[in-house]
Amino acid sequence: MRILAIETATIEVGVALADETGPLASVTARPGRRQAETLHPAIADACRIARITPAELDAIAVDIGPGLFTGLRVGVAAAKALAGGLGLPVVTAMSLEVLIAACPSGLGEVIPVVDMRRGEVAWLMPRSPASTVRVGTPAELAAELAELARESAAAAGNVGPVLLVGDGALRHRELLGASSAPAPVFGGIELAAPPVSSLAVLAIAAMTDGRFCDPAAVCPFYGREADARINWSSRQGRETVS
Repeated sequence: MRILAIETATIEVGVALADETGPLASVTARPGRRQAETLHPAIADACRIARITPAELDAIAVDIGPGLFTGLRVGVAAAKALAGGLGLPVVTAMSLEVLIAACPSGLGEVIPVVDMRRGEVAWLMPRSPASTVRVGTPAELAAELAELARESAAAAGNVGPVLLVGDGALRHRELLGASSAPAPVFGGIELAAPPVSSLAVLAIAAMTDGRFCDPAAVCPFYGREADARINWSSRQGRETVS
C-alpha cells in the first residue's frame, strides 16, 4: 500500500510518500503565501526521490484543517484532483490530530494549537474527540489551560506536564506560558506545523482500517467563516450604522 500525503493547512507545505513500513520520502518548505507554486513541484520531487509514479499509488491523504484558508484550499483541491484523476480514495485528517500524532508518547498532556490569524487560534483539549475543535482567542485558551491545571491538581494532588505544540502556541507563548502553574512546556519550531510524515503514517493506519472516502466528499474544515465573508459582513455593518 502506497500513500501520498499532502500538508498545506498551516505555515508549511509538505508532501510525503509512505507504505506499511513507514515514510519513504518527504519534501517540506515554508514558502509564505506561495503554497500553490510550491506544492506541485514538491509532489514531483517526493515521487522522484521515492521512485514511485502516481500510477503506483493506492490513496491520497490530505490535512483538511483547521488552518489557513488559502493553504487549505490549495491542499484539498490538489488532493481531490489527483485522487479523482487516478481513481483513488482519499484519507483525511485534521491538523490538530496530526500534531498530536507527531509527539512521542509519555510526554504528558499534548495540546495542539493552530494559529488562525485575526487574533484567533484553534485547539484541542486532552482526551477530547477530534470533532471537539475549539476556536477562540488566545485569552480563552489561556483560561482553559488554567482550568485544566486546577482540575488536574484537584484530581491527583499535583499537576502533570502539559505540552503545547503548533504555530499558535509559539505565536502566543508569553500569554499561554503565564496561564497556569506550573507553566506549560512548548514544542520547538519543528512542531510549529503538522509534520507531513505523521500525516502519511496516520493515513496508512486509516487505509488499513478501511477509513477513507470518495474525493468528491472531501471538504476543508475552516473552523470559521472565510475572511472575505467576514470582511463583507463588517463592511455591511459599518454602512448600516452610518
